[in-house]
Amino acid sequence: MKRVQAKLTYANVVATLALFIALGGSSYAALTITGRDVKNGSLTARDIKRNTLGGGRIKESKLGTVPRARNSVRLGGLSARRLLLKCPPDTLPAADVCVEVTGRSATGYGTAEGICSDVNTPETPGRRLPSYAELRVALNYEQISLMPSGELTNHIYPRAGTDQLDVLVVTSETGRVALTQNNDATGRPFRCVTDPLN
Repeated sequence: MKRVQAKLTYANVVATLALFIALGGSSYAALTITGRDVKNGSLTARDIKRNTLGGGRIKESKLGTVPRARNSVRLGGLSARRLLLKCPPDTLPAADVCVEVTGRSATGYGTAEGICSDVNTPETPGRRLPSYAELRVALNYEQISLMPSGELTNHIYPRAGTDQLDVLVVTSETGRVALTQNNDATGRPFRCVTDPLN
């Protein structure tokens, strides 16, 4: 004990006491400082522990655009509005396709298919004759009226015992049908359909 007392000086006591106060003081501060004690806007990113703030505490509308994502609302330079699918001006959307508003003159199935496939090519893939269901849905629109002698569909059937084809024709707005031969002499009016494009 005498040896310890001999080495115990005022400086040693003060240094040891200062060490305990310093260690205890920082833990005291950590336990007693709250958000009310911090001035708004005084903390920086270095003061906040990584991954401690979640989406519930961050007002996302106040965040700016991430520098590398400035073109994120575009695809190949095109805006989202330009990428939306839409129908050409002379058509109406019906049954997942765009149906021509105005019917075309009577002709045979093969000729009608050729006329439809040539519309707006090579800028677009062209058009085709409608299916029975597509034409039926289109006839529910006020702007589309069935042509007087009915309209061709893309449904074809082999005529029994021959190498000829018969084509399904919608003959009434209620959906009645008939078959007609595939030639221009017995042709019927038609209208083309196309897929929506952007």
